[in-house]
Amino acid sequence: MGLSILMMLALMALMRANPLTAAHVEHRRFDIPTIPIIGSLFEGKSFDYIIVGAGTAGMTIAARLSEDSNVRVAVVEAGIDYALSVINKPLVDVPGSDTIGCGGSQGDALNDAVDWLFKTTPQLGANNRSVRYARGKTIGGSSARNFMIYQRASKGSLDKWAELTGDPEWTFENRLTDYQKSVSFTAPKHELSQELPAAQYANEAFTQGNGPVQISYPNMAQPFSKYMQLSLNEKGIPTCQDFNRGTLSGVQYASTTIDPENGHRSSSRSFFAAARSRRNLVVYTTAMVKKITFDESTPPRANGIEFVYTLTGTSEKLFATKEVIVSAGAFQSPQLLMVSGIGPKDQLTAHQIPILVENPNVGQGMQDHIFFGPTYPVHSIETLTRIAAHPDYLATQLLNFTIRAQGPLSNNVADMISFERFDNSKLQELNADSLATYPADWPHIEYLSAAGVVGDFSNLLVSNAIAGATTGKEFVTILAALVAPQSLGTVKIASSDASVPPLIDPGWLTDPIDQRIAVEAFKRTREFFSAQAMQPILDGQEYLPGLSVTSDDQILEWIKNNLMTVWHAACTCAMKNQENGGVLDSHFRVYGTKNLRVVDASAFPSLPPGHPTSTVYMIAERAASLIKEENL
Repeated sequence: MGLSILMMLALMALMRANPLTAAHVEHRRFDIPTIPIIGSLFEGKSFDYIIVGAGTAGMTIAARLSEDSNVRVAVVEAGIDYALSVINKPLVDVPGSDTIGCGGSQGDALNDAVDWLFKTTPQLGANNRSVRYARGKTIGGSSARNFMIYQRASKGSLDKWAELTGDPEWTFENRLTDYQKSVSFTAPKHELSQELPAAQYANEAFTQGNGPVQISYPNMAQPFSKYMQLSLNEKGIPTCQDFNRGTLSGVQYASTTIDPENGHRSSSRSFFAAARSRRNLVVYTTAMVKKITFDESTPPRANGIEFVYTLTGTSEKLFATKEVIVSAGAFQSPQLLMVSGIGPKDQLTAHQIPILVENPNVGQGMQDHIFFGPTYPVHSIETLTRIAAHPDYLATQLLNFTIRAQGPLSNNVADMISFERFDNSKLQELNADSLATYPADWPHIEYLSAAGVVGDFSNLLVSNAIAGATTGKEFVTILAALVAPQSLGTVKIASSDASVPPLIDPGWLTDPIDQRIAVEAFKRTREFFSAQAMQPILDGQEYLPGLSVTSDDQILEWIKNNLMTVWHAACTCAMKNQENGGVLDSHFRVYGTKNLRVVDASAFPSLPPGHPTSTVYMIAERAASLIKEENL
């Protein structure tokens, strides 16, 4: 069944690109009636802990807290359980389908039942484009929607956390066991791809791990990744061993959250699967939290939540005897605080929300990563273009994955990644001296393999289908991502109603330093394509943006028209001293309240370089331990 459904969805995506057929695709939502409550029912609605959001952090915390059978835990999730949906399950499980439904266009929303369909405000740094921002709305959250790259923060970036929080417990060495706790590691199966360079890894990075989240490598490496690795080597970026011991420099295959047993994505739903039989854990689905409730003490103590079942409109209240933990993500955690009366005075008064705790930092200081890169035609290797442009080939590979868990659909697409730090002389040349003050191991740029046409990332499946059909060629891209961004954004509320999407303004590329670094990074990706190691597969001149784009101004303009988020929004409820922009103390506790914490990427004091999934699992493990210790 999964085979036919994925094929149908791919064809529907291609139909949307055709103006003659798009009007007939009437149903854009694939919501299904789900069980409102998963787990055991209690008499009454009182729990020790209530967790808002069953995402990467929330489901991890719930599983850890419910290990104590004497503790009652409720998780309230607005989305469905994707595993119960015959349409969304294959879209989530199959690694190669991660390109579906994450584009910058609202039309790329085939799996919108598990996505919030957020859209940014018009972005000055993106030439006033409003970009769809994919976010997971399901058990598993965005760990069920991302590109599955697992890579840990650099040591220096977590040392920076210790500095920003004033808490030495946040160093990399002190938190390594929390990184290890959530995951189990399986070495790559090199025998499946003998013609490609073997993925290296550091087994000791995972020696303490026995958690439910599976870390491994795809059963097939993208053929393009070999050429990218060799080209980066030629241009001065060496192959490194791994990116999980606190060092981010060099190029290597990325470890991924893929289950080696069946080749499927491994998300935080694995915590749910391991804990679902516990009678002290209840998971509410299709339940939209509207506000946090407080008693009248000073400071106000969180004592519960109010939510609405989205399928019926029925309202409910739950009560927490110990704590409310908000894990709603970088957009909705600050939103929920604000609609509950915690946040900037001007926003609360503008929406007639009684001020419970005034804190101007809520929703401020948002950090995010963006990417962009040139595309070239290639021959002699297969890419995403072939899958998108040839339905018969897609069908063959769907069968290959379904039966053997092999082929291109077993790959998460971006399997080769690299990190580079510009030297101080280059930073001086770019008038970007402030980046020299970052910890010495903090890279400035990440490069990612992308075996297909990317462009503005509006709809990868459609873009590659059109390019392949019109040219008869295949395409590859090397993406550059800014991982030391200077530009900051905000999350503000548009209403006192939490079901109204917040105003998301990432502020991408508004800082002049980011602009200069972006242009330099783009030029660097072109250098990689000029390497001798790349020449055996190139099949003509640059496809995007093309040889007419040469000056810095032209490159910057193209970047503004095509940049895309890497979906790493963070820091909107930061753990810092309040006078320095903080919303939380170093134990995730909301300033000015009692019994209320926020634990997700919004709590990051700063956004580490690279991909944050591993760090979200880490802070969830840390938070669970702190909550247990502080509620003995």
